[in-house]
Amino acid sequence: MNSRPVKNLVAALALAMASSIAFAAETAPAPAAPAQSVAEILSVQHGLRDRLERHSGEYARFDAGAVARMERAQDNVFAMLRGVDSLDQLSPSQRTELSNSLDEIKSILLANEGNRQICHRERRTGSNLIELRCETVAGREAHARDSAEAMRQMAPTAQTRSGN
Repeated sequence: MNSRPVKNLVAALALAMASSIAFAAETAPAPAAPAQSVAEILSVQHGLRDRLERHSGEYARFDAGAVARMERAQDNVFAMLRGVDSLDQLSPSQRTELSNSLDEIKSILLANEGNRQICHRERRTGSNLIELRCETVAGREAHARDSAEAMRQMAPTAQTRSGN
């Protein structure tokens, strides 16, 4: 049995994992958001919802799709903050989800989707510690493209050598 294809596959997977770990290490933590109370967040979001539902004024520029995305994100915010008096009552995962929803609303309002930051909590390889990892939409898409391209370039090389 020829073990060269298996070795090539293992090498390709190791390279892909190493680049993912390096990318995770380079990704900076989310900047601290200005402290807001639950009441402030709800007040701003309810005011925005009222203006969006009027379909006039400065918010008339948004198409139906953008309004629907904002409303979905707001619905998530409203559901998460229902019955909550302080942000400290939310778990770290819930605070991350709340931040993502508020950032989505902000990015739509600013028409700057590529700079919207997405955060998630993940377990580091070889550790039980969970850390917060944040990256922009544009950065995430670029990383996915680069990883796919690297795998595409390595695939023909592994297939070519497997016939030896």
